[in-house]
Amino acid sequence: MTFARTLLTAIIFSTACLSVYPVQAETGYRVGDTAPRFELKTLTGNKVSLETLNKKGYVLLLFWATECVYCYSHISDFNALHDKYHNKGLTVAAINVAGEYDIEVSDYVKDNQLKYLVLSDRLNNIDVANAYHVVGTPTMALISPQGKVVYYGYDIPDVRQWVK
Repeated sequence: MTFARTLLTAIIFSTACLSVYPVQAETGYRVGDTAPRFELKTLTGNKVSLETLNKKGYVLLLFWATECVYCYSHISDFNALHDKYHNKGLTVAAINVAGEYDIEVSDYVKDNQLKYLVLSDRLNNIDVANAYHVVGTPTMALISPQGKVVYYGYDIPDVRQWVK
């Protein structure tokens, strides 16, 4: 391939990427959007759906991976949320998005003493992450009992305004 052809290919590719960028920037979840429904397995093999979790109250979805240093650094924060608000209707549900095997996730949960619900359904977890437009970890989505997104972002939300 000649230099001119390589340059032309690079320009066309860059232009195509830039023309798509504004559309991608507009996608994602915003407050008030209906949360995508899902059904995933727990580490014990039980199936859990967002609809079932919503019957108990609010659901904080935590999209994470075992290699995510930020996820690791916030384990105590998520454990504290679970301890303080679980009996008040908040379920913290961690969805592993790295396609890791159950044994890896299970060992991580045990070694780091995660107290909250962990969903590990390998490829199905990735599908859920895609449905929520997750591009990095940790990403959090707080879902109301009515199935609406009330928070979506990368910081731990102050749940006190929703869960009393």
